[in-house]
Amino acid sequence: MSRSFFVLLLLLVVVVALIAHGTVASLAPEAPVPGVVDLTPDNFDSVVDGSKHVLIEFYAPWCGHCKRLAEDYGKLGEKVQSSRASDVVIAKVNADAHRELGTRYGVRGFPTIKFFPKGSKEPIDYNQGRTVDDFLAFISEKTGAKLTPKKAPSDVVVLSPENFDQIVMDPKKNVLVEFYAPWCGHCKRLIP
Repeated sequence: MSRSFFVLLLLLVVVVALIAHGTVASLAPEAPVPGVVDLTPDNFDSVVDGSKHVLIEFYAPWCGHCKRLAEDYGKLGEKVQSSRASDVVIAKVNADAHRELGTRYGVRGFPTIKFFPKGSKEPIDYNQGRTVDDFLAFISEKTGAKLTPKKAPSDVVVLSPENFDQIVMDPKKNVLVEFYAPWCGHCKRLIP
């Protein structure tokens, strides 16, 4: 087989994977997730009592943004739980079902994320990125906990006009190239 056929085959596989990834149903926001506490009017005040740092997602099950966030928010809960940061709680509340909690904290859209620092029952609005790494960096900054993710070693090379021909056209290597747009959601999910 020629090298160009192999490259085209790999690109086809990547395209199919991206299409499939975009059509796979995401985790439902209301699904129970290890490491994420489900809050209701019955347990809200006992969790958000000032004894721990609490990050809360106020969501609605029908909200598309909430559905897209559910998987990363679940991963965040698992990472915080496995880090043994005992004074940090990741929680969520169905503010559609428990409107009184949403109203109490001024929730006007979904998802709304609020951080309750240890020692306070007053929230700080979270207005940063929505990836696991963004959440971990925010929590680490606010709490002092060592939650910053460690980057796994990678064989990915960022190509530039200066190194493109040297790397891609090397006859001794098989190279898969991703051409991406930094703003593209599918491209962001493909990041190693």
